[in-house]
Amino acid sequence: MKTQNQKRYLILLALVLVLAVQTVMMGYFGQKKAGYHVDEVYTYELSNYPGTFFSETEGFLDTWVDGSFFQEAMSVDGLGDLDYSIPYHNQENDVHPPIYYFVIHTVSALFHGEVSKWIGILPNMFFCLLTTVLLYLVAARLFPNRVLALLAAAMWAWSVGGMTTAVFIRMYALLTCIATALVLVHLKALEDVRRGKLRKRTAALLFVVTLLGILTQYYFLVFCFFLCGIFFLYLCATRRWKLLAVYTVLEGGALCAAVVLFPKMLFHIFGGYRGKEAFGSMATKEGTLDGLKKVASTISRQLFNGWLKECILLVVAVVVVYFLVKHVLHLRLFPKGEEVGMAVEMDVHLDRKLRLHISHVDVAVALLGVVAVGYWGLVGKVAPYKTDRYFFCIYPLIVLCMVYLGYRTLMLLVRNPQRCTIVLAVVALGITAMSYRTQTVNYLFLETNQRAQELAGYEEYPVIILSVQGTPEFADAQAMEFPEHSQIYRCGGKDFAALRDAVESKDLEGGFLLFIRDFGKMSQEEIQEQVEAQLDLAQFELLTRIGCNVYFCTLEEAAS
Repeated sequence: MKTQNQKRYLILLALVLVLAVQTVMMGYFGQKKAGYHVDEVYTYELSNYPGTFFSETEGFLDTWVDGSFFQEAMSVDGLGDLDYSIPYHNQENDVHPPIYYFVIHTVSALFHGEVSKWIGILPNMFFCLLTTVLLYLVAARLFPNRVLALLAAAMWAWSVGGMTTAVFIRMYALLTCIATALVLVHLKALEDVRRGKLRKRTAALLFVVTLLGILTQYYFLVFCFFLCGIFFLYLCATRRWKLLAVYTVLEGGALCAAVVLFPKMLFHIFGGYRGKEAFGSMATKEGTLDGLKKVASTISRQLFNGWLKECILLVVAVVVVYFLVKHVLHLRLFPKGEEVGMAVEMDVHLDRKLRLHISHVDVAVALLGVVAVGYWGLVGKVAPYKTDRYFFCIYPLIVLCMVYLGYRTLMLLVRNPQRCTIVLAVVALGITAMSYRTQTVNYLFLETNQRAQELAGYEEYPVIILSVQGTPEFADAQAMEFPEHSQIYRCGGKDFAALRDAVESKDLEGGFLLFIRDFGKMSQEEIQEQVEAQLDLAQFELLTRIGCNVYFCTLEEAAS
């Protein structure tokens, strides 16, 4: 008993160490994060600004707005100013459900009117730490020893993909946490089913976790389709009709509750532009294979240093060779009498007594692999962008499956669980460590540091923004900079003629900054020609190309 308690203590200590290292790593990369994806800016905008998007506010475009407005719009002064109707109604007008935005709205209030990257990163860090614990608990229920479970948790927690999940200020860290929780709850439900009764606690967890997932991101429904579908078929195959009815009511009830709590989700899925895009993508085969390859390559780089395909091929090769040697060639090695060397004896025939020992754990892990692959295939087909964030939620499952596959393969060769675990740990953690030499944590936008240096000293100048080929809300990508400037003028149109109205509506005697975005293939000379066709400029100096082209301009009249 004492030995068992000591082992549990050591395992717990090791898990705490994994979490501590993960926390330090996330804090390090969070500190390095210098800029924002436009969707990350939307996170602050949609969580705290009553008008949904800045560009959709009446009278906001083609007029001068104080820079301090953006500071106030993207922040909450304190807990007394919390108003959850703001993110709720904003998400009714956007394309996502509201749970994550409630979180950001709440955390914003703790920063008392500040706009900080940590408002988004700190919740993500919490969700990622919780995901690590959940992944460990999932693996501990499946793997033959808890050291392997720790290895799976550490490999995800310390991976480039895990760090990327933490620093991207959107709902995908929360989605990853909830998806992993749903897997764990289903394993608990499986244990209950074997006992013949679904416990009330498990039933409640199934309902709540599913509900939270649906209200976090609609792609969670795809995850549920595969995971819940497999569990549904299992209940059918084992003829547990009463439990099947209870399970169906729970999962169907969670979906209905989500619709009741957020009715606009039906429009988002079936009538909104994202929903129409998704169903349209399902109807076409164009670009599907290339898109799936791109996503698979991204997953491989962020979790396995780009070696996922090679790892799978190596496993297949080992299994094939083992099968041939064991069951077809019947290869044996033995000492060659008194001579130095070995003799090889081979009896080539197919062993008719071939038996495959497949455990229930093998089946469970394989089915989790089906969930991950199914999600990758379907979301990779319908997603508007073939980018990493939509697939963060299956990263833990992919790592879990690969660790187990590696262990089972090594056991064919070594047949010593302890040695297999040690070898696998060295290989897995070695791959994770090497990935930081060749791969990059995404969404840090380190080049923004150079942009800040190049714009240093120009913070107080008013800003005019023109998005040549994009829509006006694309200018929100620079919204985190707007509070530094005295006033901002966002052109509602795409024509350079809009610059004339901006200049004529304000005294710009001291000069101004001109942000030109989304100008396609226009050269520097073409941009300058278009600007000078509208304005009489004394100075037109390019300050930076990072993020968007920024020019310092003075007018001819002011110069004279």
